[in-house]
Amino acid sequence: MMIYIDASRYSNTEKRTGVENYSFHLINELARLAPKGITLISPRKIDLPVRQIVIPFPRLWTQLRLSWEVRRNKKIDNLFVPSHLLPFIHPDNSTITIHDVAFKHHPESYGRLSRWYLDYGARQAVKGAKRIIVPSDTTKLDLIHLYKANPDKIAVIPLGFSPSDVKVTAAEVKKIMGGWKLDVGNYFLYLGRIEHKKNTDNLIKAFQVFAHYNKKAKLVLAGFPGRGGAEILKNIPPSVKKRIVVTGYVDEKTKEVLLKNALCFVFPSRYEGFGLPLLEAMHAGIPIIASQIPTSYEIAKDNALFFETENSSMLAHLMLRVAESESLREEMVRQHKETLKKYSWEECAKKTLKVLTD
Repeated sequence: MMIYIDASRYSNTEKRTGVENYSFHLINELARLAPKGITLISPRKIDLPVRQIVIPFPRLWTQLRLSWEVRRNKKIDNLFVPSHLLPFIHPDNSTITIHDVAFKHHPESYGRLSRWYLDYGARQAVKGAKRIIVPSDTTKLDLIHLYKANPDKIAVIPLGFSPSDVKVTAAEVKKIMGGWKLDVGNYFLYLGRIEHKKNTDNLIKAFQVFAHYNKKAKLVLAGFPGRGGAEILKNIPPSVKKRIVVTGYVDEKTKEVLLKNALCFVFPSRYEGFGLPLLEAMHAGIPIIASQIPTSYEIAKDNALFFETENSSMLAHLMLRVAESESLREEMVRQHKETLKKYSWEECAKKTLKVLTD
């Protein structure tokens, strides 16, 4: 059975988004595991030794151009779409990956058109796809409760994790750390968009309390502002403004340096479909403090300290504990390597292939 894959979100650039990163790693592994069993359909040629259908088109590629290709090419009878939206015209045997439905829980983080588009995509998938792949039990339960999806057609397949292969010299480390006046092991790190959904507002409140008792450690916010993010940054209290470093977008080298030299990684999100940064922090070998949401607990239950999502005082208390106890920090990283073994792109691809061929 030939599997046709919408590879329009495949990207080999460093600035891949979450869906692009998923498509890139998963398609690479599928091409390795079943090179004669897949055909990629894409608006551009992809550097992989598998069959490809290249059909350039300027906009709405999946909805319009891929729909037309499905209608025209009757061989496309088993379609896999690794992103959120099925083409208007799709075979009965279609599988789609839905990564999360965060827009339902935190609509304030999305524009009206984006909310409509994502909601439409979820409804269309629940109705039209034969199978739905999700990265966590959280997303599965959301689809069942919010969209009345049939649980029997939903497969939970965790994402894989691929360590960064960038090489960073000692001179580059010194330049990056020096540029923001950071000392090794003396800052808390947050990676992600700065917005309400990610709970960066409560993280800043917690750091203000922490900073009253600890006069040395800084907080690094590595990411660009999302919806409402500019207001969050504007409201940083003057008392801690000089101890909070806002980097904006960081490239892979900078991210690697910031992770490996942090005192602790903080993941305060109010909602996540999976939580890949937790695995990045484990690979870097640093302690983790995370909000007590289901996805974070699924991934990091043996690898983190957890706080109630809206309780900034509890978060501040945990930050103080980590900063003050070297033995606690050593204990917190002990399970990291073992946990990382559960999350490989090869395993993700094998499970996906099984779903696509059943």
